[in-house]
Formats: sequence, structure tokens, C-alpha cells
Amino acid sequence: MTVSHRLANLKRIHDAKAPEITRLAKDANTPTRQKQLIYGCLNNLCRISAILYGEISADPGNYDLLEEAAEIDNALVQLRSFVGSQISLRVHTAA
Repeated sequence: MTVSHRLANLKRIHDAKAPEITRLAKDANTPTRQKQLIYGCLNNLCRISAILYGEISADPGNYDLLEEAAEIDNALVQLRSFVGSQISLRVHTAA
């Protein structure tokens, strides 16, 4: 599969799932464990996006694809950051 197809698939996944992910992250009734799983999945997508960005940047002349990859990468990082900010942290102190 070419990098342009992989980039299009990554964009399609982001565009389709971002509203649902945002809704789940904002919902106080969503369990913390589910938010952590969503964060982990987004972390994997960010890793895939970074690898794809590296592959595109290694091939000179793909400036349009490179710009699109940077936008998708930034959108995924922002979504991951938002989900992370919605995960409650429980601090346990010793008695």
C-alpha cells in the first residue's frame, strides 16, 4: 500500500472517530478504564502517523503529502492530549 493510501486511511479513521472520541472523553459516565484504552489507541495512531510522516519526508518532492501528514499528525496529537486531560488521576497517599 502506498504512503498516500495509508495517509488517506489514517485521515478517514480520524475524521470518522474524532467526534465520538470527543463525546466519550467529555462524558462523566465514561469509565476511566475506557478513557485509558482510547488514549492508548490514540497513542498507537500517533506512532503510526509519525512513522508515516518519516517515510514521506524521506522521499523528496512530496510536499503536499508531507503537509497533509503534518496536519493529521497534529490533529491526532491534539485529540490524544484532550482525552488525556479528561482522565481523572487518583492520587493515593500513605496513611
